[in-house]
Amino acid sequence: MTRTSAEAPAPVSPAPLTAARVPALAAGATLLGSGGGGEVATGALLLSRELAGAPVPLVPAAAQAPDTLVVHAGLVGAPDVLAERLADPDDFAHAVRTAAEVAGVRAGAVGVIEIGGLNAVVAAVAAARLGLPLVDGDLMGRAFPRIDQTVTAVAGVDPAPLVLVGPGGNTVVVRECAPRLAERLLRANVLALGGAAALAVHPLPAARLAAIGVRGSVSACLGLGDRLLAAREAGGTPEDLADALEAELLAAGRVEEIVPRQDLTPGWATVTDGRTGAVVRVDLLDEYLAVTVDGVTRAAVPQIIAAVDPRGHRPLRADQLRTGGHLILLRLPPLHTWPSEADPLVGPPAFGLDLTPPPPTGPVPGRGTFSWRGGS
Repeated sequence: MTRTSAEAPAPVSPAPLTAARVPALAAGATLLGSGGGGEVATGALLLSRELAGAPVPLVPAAAQAPDTLVVHAGLVGAPDVLAERLADPDDFAHAVRTAAEVAGVRAGAVGVIEIGGLNAVVAAVAAARLGLPLVDGDLMGRAFPRIDQTVTAVAGVDPAPLVLVGPGGNTVVVRECAPRLAERLLRANVLALGGAAALAVHPLPAARLAAIGVRGSVSACLGLGDRLLAAREAGGTPEDLADALEAELLAAGRVEEIVPRQDLTPGWATVTDGRTGAVVRVDLLDEYLAVTVDGVTRAAVPQIIAAVDPRGHRPLRADQLRTGGHLILLRLPPLHTWPSEADPLVGPPAFGLDLTPPPPTGPVPGRGTFSWRGGS
């Protein structure tokens, strides 16, 4: 008998997020940061403390009542400021409550803005402080540097009400905001608040979020983190690590040269692949943008590129690369397939890169088919 949509089983909620799961969440989030997303370790310590009292339920958007208001929480600011001054958990709670008040509906859950980097754990901190469930999903499927590089922006959804809470509870509320102006307003107000602030944005009904959001990304992040931690214990070759992470091995070798970025103009690192002798170029800004091997583009945003220390199997942020250092370059499995019309927003053109798309390749065993836009 054919099952109708009305008879389809409800989504199964994953196990609650506990303090014991924070290392896996942090490890996965660092990989999904694609070289950016901020320093995760301090946020992970904060989350462990918040979860000591009680776990946070992890619930798919589709498993909640359709009109449940989901407010997305995060932290924004300059990396050097964030490294020195992490916002108070009460600031996240205040930002979420204020956004819900402006929306006219009580918040029923907290959403993740980006599953890559610091904001993957910060959203869980907000949920724990508020005593609300965390949605098993996010709005990017990785980390991106701008608030308008989201699936909601692609869908044309207004990000407002947008709330920023700085030190001492200083609060900025933007009641209406076109997606194209969100980033400029955000940066100007964060600067006025001292360079870093708690953020609440995109209050959405659960039904709308279930339709347009990236699904299951918190669970995927935890699974990826588990595999990285296990691979770290096991050691092994770059090929072993790629197999453990279900990733494509792009290169493994020595960093020969680093050309720094110039404001918003990407810089790059040159790597010699110790296995093949290939010359590898890694374009980068806050995140890794593209990997070109002997003149052929092998991976590019929005695909997820990760660099890992071959000795300790620890992910390396773009600002941690050093001349003479060694790394393993990987293309991770995508959590989301971006439509072609999103290329100006999240593809190479969004970062000032003019790349020749890589040729189609056959499927990697157990990992799906390599795709220019990150489809699985």
